[in-house]
Amino acid sequence: MHREKHKAQALRGASERMDEMKSKATYMLRILLGLALGLALMAVNVRAQQPSPSPKNASDAKTLSSTSSQVGEDAGDYTIISSIEFGYRGLRVGGNVNKYQSDLNYSAGPRIFDSSFLMRQKEGKGGGLFDDLMVTSTGWGADPYGNMRISVEKSEWYRFDGTYRRFKYFNYLNNIANPNFAAPSRQSDPVTGQHSYNTRQQFGDFDLTILPKNEKIRFTIGYSPEHYNGLSFTTYHVGGDDFMLPVNVTERANNYRFGVDGKLGPIDYSLLQGFRRFKDDSFINDPNRNIGDNPTASTTLFNTFNRTNPVRGGVNFTRASLHTFLAKKLDITGRVVYSSATSNFNFLEAITALNFNTRITGLPTTYNPPNILTLGQYNLLGNTKRPQTLGDFGITYLATDKLRISDTFRVETFQINGGDLYTALFNVTRTNGTVLAPIVANNGGAGYGYYRVTSYRKFQNTVEGDYQFNDRYSFHFGYRYGNRRIREFESGFGLNANLPAAIPTATEEETNHTNAFFGGLKAKPLKTWTLYLDAEHGTADNVFTRVGNYDYTNFRLKSRYAPNRKVSLNLAFITKNNSNPSEIDGVSLEDFGVSIKSRVFTSALDWSPNSKVSFSAGYNYNWQNSDAIVDYYYNAVRHPQGHSLYFVRNNFFYFDMTAQIAPRVTLYTAYRINKDNGQANRLADPTGNPGFLITSYPMSYQSPEGRLAVRLNRWLDWNVGYQYYNYRESPLISINPQNYHAHLPYTSLRIYFGRGRG
Repeated sequence: MHREKHKAQALRGASERMDEMKSKATYMLRILLGLALGLALMAVNVRAQQPSPSPKNASDAKTLSSTSSQVGEDAGDYTIISSIEFGYRGLRVGGNVNKYQSDLNYSAGPRIFDSSFLMRQKEGKGGGLFDDLMVTSTGWGADPYGNMRISVEKSEWYRFDGTYRRFKYFNYLNNIANPNFAAPSRQSDPVTGQHSYNTRQQFGDFDLTILPKNEKIRFTIGYSPEHYNGLSFTTYHVGGDDFMLPVNVTERANNYRFGVDGKLGPIDYSLLQGFRRFKDDSFINDPNRNIGDNPTASTTLFNTFNRTNPVRGGVNFTRASLHTFLAKKLDITGRVVYSSATSNFNFLEAITALNFNTRITGLPTTYNPPNILTLGQYNLLGNTKRPQTLGDFGITYLATDKLRISDTFRVETFQINGGDLYTALFNVTRTNGTVLAPIVANNGGAGYGYYRVTSYRKFQNTVEGDYQFNDRYSFHFGYRYGNRRIREFESGFGLNANLPAAIPTATEEETNHTNAFFGGLKAKPLKTWTLYLDAEHGTADNVFTRVGNYDYTNFRLKSRYAPNRKVSLNLAFITKNNSNPSEIDGVSLEDFGVSIKSRVFTSALDWSPNSKVSFSAGYNYNWQNSDAIVDYYYNAVRHPQGHSLYFVRNNFFYFDMTAQIAPRVTLYTAYRINKDNGQANRLADPTGNPGFLITSYPMSYQSPEGRLAVRLNRWLDWNVGYQYYNYRESPLISINPQNYHAHLPYTSLRIYFGRGRG
């Protein structure tokens, strides 16, 4: 009952909003349609001003590109160009609402589609607080994400850039940590699964540059806040069963940075110092009776569960770099990055329960269920530190006008030092009222300690050459070598049991070498046709996961054909073969190997027959096979060399068209479809010898869209559109496919300030 209560609390708001959206969508669309027409009749033209200056960068150009006849409005010493599009989105969802929100999470309601504001000082004017001020935003209101950017500068003195982003993350799916037991009534939460999220996240980046155009010295100051909060659910295995628990997520971080860069003689220099401080105050407080996932194997029942795990930490980092170009022949670059990260935590967990199995070997049977756990308490107090150094040194020699040779050397080292202290207490009462002696795990009051050190060091050197035959043909080649060493040391008590046992002090060391050859060419058989070919083969190491090297071969072919300014065709084909033979606890490499093969084909066609019509279309195909040797149990039978197979057969097609169908009317249409055939008719054989498991996600996903934009006058555009989503899963991946379809009509007004009369 408690689980249904938690789900109801978590989803109640979303369900109520969805019902309200469905009932009000049509009504609100009618109101906004009338508002749009009313504003169109009330709008008046204003006089045109002098043409605005050309945009300074790509972002400004995008801001100004809403119309081909920007002129700007007079504002004293400044010219203003601005627009804002606001409106309303309707919504009707059929099928699995949780899956729709997990994929898209668009809501019904008012929204600001986007807005832009550019204020630029006129030529010959000066003395103001700024030369340019630009503010843009998109996605506010009924969207799951929003973004705002501000840029302001007085070019000789300062430049300020700021961005703010927010995300609404919703994930309630029936495919993660969701075991299906034999009894249909005990399928573990078939609606949402057991790992789910309904959270909010905000980011910001704010940077101030002082003396931005001074070549000799410039100063930078930056600040980036982060905030993450909401509700999630997780699973926990304890007391002889698995439990789903609500997590109240609260995380915060603040990042500060200060830097200086410039030029000293022939040397460019840069220095940046940064500080990051973070804290995690997430907790679990579940006062409800909580039954485990599998009552046929266990009758454990939580009465209350409380967990606090405050984490505090910080990262200090320093980055320094130098660059010079000597005699127009030698390009030299060096960089060093040093960081030191620390983290401290205090994990405290308290449980009251019925029929709790402590899983402590050697306890008298009187402690085993049936019993009453009046208090079960775990406490871990720990910290960790990670110093890391990364250094790069690169030199490029321009041997001739056609030949360039470069060498890049990199060294990376880090060390993770961490430990914790463990104590536990269990107060157990028999169901007949007999109070048993407390079980205390505290090592005589000193606690059980554990300490581990991981040391990592890697050298890597890359040699490359580029040769330009002429303006149509060139090629490049290279070789990369790496040497890696990992050392691990541990001592203390193992914390993988409720009653810790001393582990022997041990030191392990692993080393390996990586080698890779790569090369490619660029060719222009015709002035309108360009070909790119790249290939790479070698071995590459992987930190901490699998001891053996990746043995890989990658190949890429890309073609671009543009016979004129109206047509362009892009094609690409990428293949990747990745074999990862590995060693686990001394078992031979072949026993735990992984082989991954992928083939990706992409195509895109753009055609603009005239200034009023443009088309773009494309087709992509993604093919992937993965075969991993695994040791698994099925129906209590072990399959030590089984195969876990994964298949992707994804087809993606898209089409876009923009057409000016009347002097003041523009039509935009689009269609997109994803279809993954997955494993097709292949079926798993978990009982075979050696047996194999199959995973894929066969599904289809379609999204057509249409939008009509009507220019009512110089100040006002009216937009009306409709978007449809249709998602279908194959029954192969779920006994209850999470299918849905969604209708999203919308209408909006775009108001311009500073648009021309064209």
